[in-house]
Amino acid sequence: MISRVHGFLFSIQTKLMLAFTAVIVLVIFIAGFVFVLQTRDERRQQALDHVAAASPAIYQQALYVVFAPRPFGEDTRSLVVRAFPEKLDALSREQDVRILLTAVDGTILHDTAGELEGSQITYPKASGDDLGRGYVSWRPGSELPEANLTLVSSPGNLLAAGEDLPFNIVLAVETDNIAEAWVGILPSLALAALVAVPLALVVATLIARQVAQPVRKLTLASEAMARGDFDQRVEHDRDDEMGRLARSFTVMAERVGERDAQMRALLANVSHDLKTPMTSITGYAQALSDGTAGPDDAQHIGQVIREEAEHVNELLSDLLYLGEIDAGQVLTRSVDVPLDAVVERCVRRIESSVRSKEIAMEVEVEPDAVVRGVDPDKLERALTNVLENAAKFTPARGVIEVRGWTENGVAPARIQCAVTNSGSSIPEEDLPHVFDRFFRGDRARRTSSGSGLGLAIARELVSLNHGSIAARNDGPGVTFVISLPG
Repeated sequence: MISRVHGFLFSIQTKLMLAFTAVIVLVIFIAGFVFVLQTRDERRQQALDHVAAASPAIYQQALYVVFAPRPFGEDTRSLVVRAFPEKLDALSREQDVRILLTAVDGTILHDTAGELEGSQITYPKASGDDLGRGYVSWRPGSELPEANLTLVSSPGNLLAAGEDLPFNIVLAVETDNIAEAWVGILPSLALAALVAVPLALVVATLIARQVAQPVRKLTLASEAMARGDFDQRVEHDRDDEMGRLARSFTVMAERVGERDAQMRALLANVSHDLKTPMTSITGYAQALSDGTAGPDDAQHIGQVIREEAEHVNELLSDLLYLGEIDAGQVLTRSVDVPLDAVVERCVRRIESSVRSKEIAMEVEVEPDAVVRGVDPDKLERALTNVLENAAKFTPARGVIEVRGWTENGVAPARIQCAVTNSGSSIPEEDLPHVFDRFFRGDRARRTSSGSGLGLAIARELVSLNHGSIAARNDGPGVTFVISLPG
């Protein structure tokens, strides 16, 4: 139970669900943040409009104080300092506006909030837009202890009877910050999240299941392959990345299964092919060591041991060479070489076996057939293996034909080399497998000599030279055709 819960919590489906839900929540709060940034300026402008609407009444009260009766000898500044603060406090409460009474030099004489008396402010220069709307607004600098303020005043000094008044009135608006705006919008965001998160979980579950289900199948199939079960196939009825991954996995499983089967067959065949000569070598060596073989038998026994050892050495050499090819450790050259020169050298190598069986060799190669960009050594070994195979299965006094020509009408040009031997044909069901390693087909075509890897090596070497090789029955005999770049 605990393992199931742990598996579910840490599964890719759960992670996708949480990721999808987190994205939805993040989008909601990003939208809220953008809304806050947009509405903050709107709210600030609304506050300024409110202050501008309240300013005429405040200025009227200022003029009333200036022209009100006063004690003899009292100047206007003293009158303002004595009588005006109470009026401003009442107006501040009535209009819901913070009012600053300042001297012409910017000294704050009175603050309806009771915070900034004695501080100094600097008036900005009014622009044409400020004169048009009737007020100027600005953010004070470091001269005020409160930085979160926007100040509003008339574009110029206050006038009375054509003369400048010795004071000014400044209205202060607290600038809304991001935190205050978030407080206002949080309830709406919470409601949106309350509706969106459950829906996001439902949609995320459906989407995550669509993604995670094939991943789960691939995981189970890969675990089965790790246990040695290569018969794993994953359904791939989708055209997206997961479908392509499933198809690739299925192809990989098939190839790994084929490789495993080939490896098992290889081990079985190698064991079988090594067992026979090693049995002969062991038996004859035992006969020599215990004295059961007479002096007249020593030469024959030595010859048998040598032949069987050569057979074992040939088999091991071919296996090692195939291993080097599979590992990509075989270096190749790229030169142009006439096909007739290659065929001549290969035919010369099998002369002894052909002569011992009185086999007739018929060679016909076009002199202008030139193979392009190949490794002649690798190509000669491949063709020699094919000729040796033909000589092995051609009956005594049979015929081997070697033909080479340039295939006309094909672009790019291809050089064809065909080797045909008389004798028995290959069963049709065995033709696709004649180049497999240690393939055992018709037993009538099997001999005790050779490693059984010649044609497999020939196919690999032809492939390294950008060519192809195929086999077909040709009347009573068999034809091997090598196609190379021309």
